[in-house]
Amino acid sequence: MNGRPGGKIVGVGRALGSRIITNRDLEATLDTTEDWISTRTGITERRFIGEDEDCASLAVEASKVALKHAGAAGDSVDLIVCATSTAPESMPSVACLVGEAIGAPGVGAMDLAAACTGFSYAASVADAMLASGAASRALLIGADAMSTIVDQSDRSTAVLFGDGAGAVVLDRSEDDSGFMDHILGADGRMAPLGRAGHPGDEHKLYQNGREVFKFAVRILPEMVEKLVARNGISLDDVQYVIPHQANARIIHAAARKMEVPPEKIVVNLDRFGNTSAASIPLSYPDIYESLEPGRYVVTVGFGFGLTWAANLYRI
Repeated sequence: MNGRPGGKIVGVGRALGSRIITNRDLEATLDTTEDWISTRTGITERRFIGEDEDCASLAVEASKVALKHAGAAGDSVDLIVCATSTAPESMPSVACLVGEAIGAPGVGAMDLAAACTGFSYAASVADAMLASGAASRALLIGADAMSTIVDQSDRSTAVLFGDGAGAVVLDRSEDDSGFMDHILGADGRMAPLGRAGHPGDEHKLYQNGREVFKFAVRILPEMVEKLVARNGISLDDVQYVIPHQANARIIHAAARKMEVPPEKIVVNLDRFGNTSAASIPLSYPDIYESLEPGRYVVTVGFGFGLTWAANLYRI
């Protein structure tokens, strides 16, 4: 096991688009039914940004909530990493806009794009910076406004995605708790399975759902099993597994393959839909107060690229 001081979560926060879009709302505009959507995806509603909102505003709101939860001032942060694929502009980065909004001028701030796997990738970056001593407090964000890149007339994708942001404050751990290990992977040969343009582009999101499903059900258990085995622990030591919230059928199929009981699997897509890089950090506020010291949380995801990643966190 790693044992070096890395990133320890001391505050969590989230923000969601202000518009609640139910399956019944989609039933009125698409060739589908409320029952078909919930049965096939596990989603009952999702949140879309309003007129005066975008990915950056969600990231700012979630960051302020996380800082308040941590009892930390914005100017105490010395690194900001934001995972997103739907920044409202190519430049400046969402991370830079967050830094200005929280009163943290002059600190390192960067966006990271790895699609739905972005938060897990960003966690490995922030953790490494803290472990090396290059930073002492990091703000780690996953934020996406998927409604800006989804073709709302495409039944196969319009029912899946939502808008949200999750943020965590990471301090450099002074004990053996915090992020312990990371697995990162990518294979550009599988890029045709999912693509999307920038917000506002005519090139809307496309995915080969059947092939993505097959890939996800294989790669998620592989990563969890590898992460657990190489750190000398078992799934009995893991309190929670937080998977990317892509589709309930993927989550349940992967959980069965891993033989992880349902009570250990954190699910929020029924309320939020697939929020891409935000889906994993959106889960932390639901479990934070129940975390048991000495146990573990595994986060695991996959995304267009194709990318995949997993993180091991010791509570």
